[in-house]
Amino acid sequence: MKVLTTCTRDCPGSCGLTVNVSRGKVNSIEGSSIHPHTRGFICKNTARYHVRRLYSDRRVLKPLKRDGRQWKTISWDEALHVISDKLNECMDEHGAESIVYYQGFGARTALRLLNRRFFNLIGATTLRGTLCGGAAIAAQSKDFGRRLSHDPSDHLNSRNIFIWGRNPAVTDINLWRIIKRAQKHGTRVITIDPIRTQTAVKSDIHCQIEAGKDLYLAIAMAKIIMAEELHDSGFIEKHAENFDSYIEILDEFNLNQLSELSGVPLKIISKLAHLYSDGPSSIILGWGLQRYFNSYMACRFIDALAAISGYIGVSGGGVSSGFDEYGAFDESVTLEGAGNGRKVSMPLFGREIVNMNSPTVNCVFITAGNPVTLGPNSIQTLNALREVDFVVMVDLFLNDTAHTADLFLPATTFLEETDLVGSYGHPYVSPVNAAVKPLGESHSEFWILQRLSEIMGFADMEGTRMEWLEIIASKVLDYHGIEICDLLEKPYRSPGFPPVPFEGPLFYTDNGRFNLPSDRPYEMEQHDGAHPENSIRLLTVMSPQWVGSVEPTFHKGLVEIYLNPGTLSQLGFNDGEISVAESNAGKSCVIVRSSEDVHPLCALSFRGTWLSKGGCINTVIEDRETIMGHGTAYNETRIKLKKVSGGVSVHEMCHETHKYKSRHYE
Repeated sequence: MKVLTTCTRDCPGSCGLTVNVSRGKVNSIEGSSIHPHTRGFICKNTARYHVRRLYSDRRVLKPLKRDGRQWKTISWDEALHVISDKLNECMDEHGAESIVYYQGFGARTALRLLNRRFFNLIGATTLRGTLCGGAAIAAQSKDFGRRLSHDPSDHLNSRNIFIWGRNPAVTDINLWRIIKRAQKHGTRVITIDPIRTQTAVKSDIHCQIEAGKDLYLAIAMAKIIMAEELHDSGFIEKHAENFDSYIEILDEFNLNQLSELSGVPLKIISKLAHLYSDGPSSIILGWGLQRYFNSYMACRFIDALAAISGYIGVSGGGVSSGFDEYGAFDESVTLEGAGNGRKVSMPLFGREIVNMNSPTVNCVFITAGNPVTLGPNSIQTLNALREVDFVVMVDLFLNDTAHTADLFLPATTFLEETDLVGSYGHPYVSPVNAAVKPLGESHSEFWILQRLSEIMGFADMEGTRMEWLEIIASKVLDYHGIEICDLLEKPYRSPGFPPVPFEGPLFYTDNGRFNLPSDRPYEMEQHDGAHPENSIRLLTVMSPQWVGSVEPTFHKGLVEIYLNPGTLSQLGFNDGEISVAESNAGKSCVIVRSSEDVHPLCALSFRGTWLSKGGCINTVIEDRETIMGHGTAYNETRIKLKKVSGGVSVHEMCHETHKYKSRHYE
């Protein structure tokens, strides 16, 4: 039997899948050829990862309750009544805002909008911000009025494609397939990235910018475009606001200064500006670019390049940073604002739940997320959750965050669920169909919260899965004149996402014009504290080997940090040497590796490995928000590498990891 479904992991692909099932068991997964965007292509992780994850012998299949330092199996009835009693106790004694709901990005399907509905109904504290693309959303909302991207296939109409801070050859293979097709037909591909990524290697030009200096490169390119009259004066006059203020900002810098600030030779800057002007040129904004404190301003000045060049509302142009995966759905079902509305920052989660008062945090409920491993400042988050009176975790595995929980509820995978999913990489809503029955006693988050609402005595969560999907997907159904059963049979294009956005041009700003930046960016650069002396900027990226935080059996051992050979030598280390990485957030034992691909002024590591399996890079990542958009400024962290002294054990040097493991629940 073949079952049509869609990958729901935190990835822009949202690839269409065909699941091969025999005798009630998934045998293999392959790409679905009927998906309009992914067209049967899937990454190697999808082909092998989901089946292994589904049938992993480490997967938890029954509810667990903390019993001292051990877990004991309990029934669902007991688990749900314990949670109900605790939620009611918190509301009665401390107020509903003493309950915090943390919804991660492990799965972002339609029915999971109802998770927020449940917690808004009781008036709980919910999340503000993101671990990913908040800076670009804020920037483009200011510039364009809305964040809208070109259809991925429209890049085939570009003469030049600028990939800025993104690695689609690894992180979005279907976008990369389109880019390679364009390149084959003569489109020039330019990658701007401090790391020589797989994308950079296969590009026509790789500009190895200094990490975090994208703003200055965008200003430098704009100065050349304006000085050499390569701009579109007609577009600027008719459709751009704040032009005089924007020019004043450009005039306060000279090109030599900008070259030094960006780390890009002036000759290369000039080449980039001239290539960009030989358009139409498109810019694909990445998430790496958005993980700096001042990334909001960098994104605004990159948007401005498209405006002054007249590439907005033009096929083959634009600045594309992604799609709203919930944009096609009716988000009013979340009842956002129905409760008291207190928010906790996702980037500052560990810090804020400890410091919240009136009321203090007494309960945390976590779904589809592993904040200890994937959020910044892991040890702070770990210790903060341990201070909370009652923690509920819904997941598949006993990961680092699960070890802070009092109750663990076994979740289903998307292979065991029926749902719908949007995408932040393409404009389609795609079906999620259960390929097999839920294993063991696992249940979906939809089932869990519906049962909990029944026990707690409110009817606002009532309705079948199909009834709720009809409500949530009503815009798509009405637009295409279809029924919900049709939407579960194949993907449909989302309404409101034109192939070429802002065509006309049409902007959604209050003044109806494109807003050029008028704030001086250097006045907005701030630092919350001094960095360690002789420190180096640390970049953390997604591994090509896994998605998010890995399975417990997939990776063991110390975290690896990659440095340029010259940097490694200058710091006095050899390839493969054990070191201690130290930052303002904490320290971690690491293995240092030599790589020519890394810019000399930064270090590189892969995120997602577990503390309990040998180490997690986020133990050294500072918790900071971007200046706008409530994004997470992961890449503002600077580390200092220290030698492990003779006779001193790894555990003695890395006391934070040792401290964790000495308290680790098995």
